[in-house]
Amino acid sequence: MTHTSQPANRAASLPRARGFTLVEVMVTMAVIGMLALTVSFVVPDQRDDSVQESARVLYERINYAREFALVRSAILGLRVDDNGTSYRFLQFTDGRWQELNYRGLRRTALDEQVSLDIETADLALLEQDDTDIDEVFKVDEREFTGRDSDDEDGAEDAGDRAKLKSQPTPQLFIFGSGDLAPFTITLRDDFALRAGTEWKIASENGIDITLSRGDL
Repeated sequence: MTHTSQPANRAASLPRARGFTLVEVMVTMAVIGMLALTVSFVVPDQRDDSVQESARVLYERINYAREFALVRSAILGLRVDDNGTSYRFLQFTDGRWQELNYRGLRRTALDEQVSLDIETADLALLEQDDTDIDEVFKVDEREFTGRDSDDEDGAEDAGDRAKLKSQPTPQLFIFGSGDLAPFTITLRDDFALRAGTEWKIASENGIDITLSRGDL
């Protein structure tokens, strides 16, 4: 009688295991690399949000400053300092520009890599009445330095008055009527890889203010 070796037949019928070829390994690595690159583009960069948020905050503060000026019949101004890396709101009162310290109008430093430029049109609201803007906001520093005082009391007063020295004139005026001069404020992302990202706050008529993205 002939006996068949079943274990041997089963072993012969099973497919032989083989390893990955070099080509298959390279293709797999390439696919993984492409997927990783895709994910890096999909995940948002915080710098996108930084410029947008800085623009949104300034937009809201300008509108708040208009309401502030309107309610108080005050003359306010927006001053951009430090080569476009910070800004603050000022009020013209008692013959000089004074920095405001109200919530929402305090000095603000922009995030790193974010800067802004401001361009304002001529102050047509004043010029139409032949008003000299330099005369309106002219500050006599002698009024605050007390340099004409010779006695000790005068010296003390001079020290106190020196602290009240007028701040630099702002680039954008906000009048008590709520009107302002036409302007364009551009906030940019200075990060080298995202140098084209920018947002604009603008007013063409001194009344309506817009916020929009304006990539280069």
